[in-house]
Amino acid sequence: MGGALAQSFAVDEVRRRRIAAGLVFTATAGVLLVAWMLEPAQRGFGTHQALGLPACSWPARFGVPCPSCGMTTAFSLAAKGRLIDGFVAQPMGLLLAVAAGMAMVGAALTLVTGRTVWPVYERLWTARGAWFLGLAVVLAWGYKAASMRGWID
Repeated sequence: MGGALAQSFAVDEVRRRRIAAGLVFTATAGVLLVAWMLEPAQRGFGTHQALGLPACSWPARFGVPCPSCGMTTAFSLAAKGRLIDGFVAQPMGLLLAVAAGMAMVGAALTLVTGRTVWPVYERLWTARGAWFLGLAVVLAWGYKAASMRGWID
């Protein structure tokens, strides 16, 4: 009787993994598909306006771009395979687009096999990884501010 119960739990676990993977796959594929369909703005920011969103008011109010300035453009460029252009538009945006692609591939693998790749991602998400991510956000924002002021070509 105990073996049947253990097998039932294993089947339920695989089902839960596949449901979660389906949600992750749908979300990441959807974001990357929308990004792929967008035409990236030539100036390296403003692509979000093609989605019906207003222009960013940060530069006018504060004299600097917002922390996410250029991310939609970077996602669009990355989704089209233009990784260097995506980095130039917004380094953090490129990093997030690549992470979305990795999550999509991991979710697809879980959907097909029922096995999870989450332990691989857990090894990346440590206190050091969180500090690296925070530093990357600040550096990418500084890079974008410098490039918009013409300090970087």
